[in-house]
Amino acid sequence: MIHANHNPTPASDLLRPKQAAAYLNMHRVTLHNLSERDSTFPRKIKAGQRLCYYRKSELEAWLQSREV
Repeated sequence: MIHANHNPTPASDLLRPKQAAAYLNMHRVTLHNLSERDSTFPRKIKAGQRLCYYRKSELEAWLQSREV
C-alpha cells in the first residue's frame, strides 16, 4: 500500500552512472573509484542486482562542498 504522504525522489533527480559521470565531467571509472574510496562522495542507490542510480541533488551538494 502506498501512503499519500510518501514523497519519493523525483525521477528527474535520479541519474544512471553514465549520466552522473557526464554531469560531473569525469569518466565512469573515476566515478566508480570515488564512490568506493571517498567517504564524502554520495552513495549510489541500488535498485536491482545490476541497476543503480545517483541523486543529482546529492552530487550537486558534493560539488559545492569541494569548492575552494
